[in-house]
Amino acid sequence: MKRILFGGLLAAVCAIGGAFAQSNPSNQEEMKPANWLFVQVADSVVVDDKTITLKGVAPQVLMFTDRPERMTGDATTASFIKLWTEGKDSFQKDPPNATLSVTVDGKPSVAAVELTDPVLTGDTLVFSYKLLGDEKPASGINASLFIDWWYGRGWRGGGCWRGPWGHLHCRW
Repeated sequence: MKRILFGGLLAAVCAIGGAFAQSNPSNQEEMKPANWLFVQVADSVVVDDKTITLKGVAPQVLMFTDRPERMTGDATTASFIKLWTEGKDSFQKDPPNATLSVTVDGKPSVAAVELTDPVLTGDTLVFSYKLLGDEKPASGINASLFIDWWYGRGWRGGGCWRGPWGHLHCRW
């Protein structure tokens, strides 16, 4: 259900933003420096003592920021993984915290982790992790991974446009 909702939301955001950007190419802006938060969804997740394996991972990661300006965006999952090693304050140097939310036997399960070493193969994304709380991450379905902020300083190849709602939408 979450994957369907995510897909519908992503399609709507991309369609509106893409149509607007195509109809008004003069509205393009550089991606501004900001603290970005990310959401990665998958059909299911398998967790062991060292890894989190997202299966049926969405092809895009949603991203958003609240400060200094509200911005929304999306990046391909492959592009997002490349962020891991880029910049002086990359995820590789400062691994992000994340919350894994998953459905187990019809009930929600949430765990806080630190993520490292992503490997994307097709629609399977594997992270090594370190437990940050008392609740161990669980295997289940309808996985959502909420990944802590990363300070983006205008990604190469990325761009933004002002939508009719007034804030920036960025694509990388």
